[in-house]
Amino acid sequence: VAKGYAGQFAAQMLREHGVQSALLNLGGNVQTVGTKPDGSPWKIGIKDPQGEDAMMVLSVEDQAVVTSGGYERYFEQDGQTYWHIMDPSTGTPAQSGLISVTIIGPCGLRCDGLSTALFVMGREKAAAHWAAHQDYEAVLVDESGTIWLTPGLKDRFIPVDQGETREIRIL
Repeated sequence: VAKGYAGQFAAQMLREHGVQSALLNLGGNVQTVGTKPDGSPWKIGIKDPQGEDAMMVLSVEDQAVVTSGGYERYFEQDGQTYWHIMDPSTGTPAQSGLISVTIIGPCGLRCDGLSTALFVMGREKAAAHWAAHQDYEAVLVDESGTIWLTPGLKDRFIPVDQGETREIRIL
């Protein structure tokens, strides 16, 4: 959660020094301060975990956008992929059926922790966690490539492929 905390802290320092508009990119962790200078929302691309490009663009204002996935830091051995996100109950790489989790909310530290925790939980438990709290938004991508969004993102995203190649569902 260090990057989440660092982004949140840096944004707080900028605000305290009068900065009203900033975008901080810490590699997988984005923290925004306010809106763009013209007053419009920041547009943040979410990487396709099954490709090289963005799969969607989210509109955010004064929020953190944090993604956890097994597609950036991993290795393959004997046909098996091992990534860096570990399941604490097994001590092995998490196999939850999810390949990417993005959390959007005001607190970078919390978003960073939630993105990893929900990745380990899997879609059903992640959806139940969101339903119990509803104080953040989430984008979950499962192994089939289906994109699952929390309802608050329904009008805040644009799929890069315009929804033609991937199924998009609301949790």
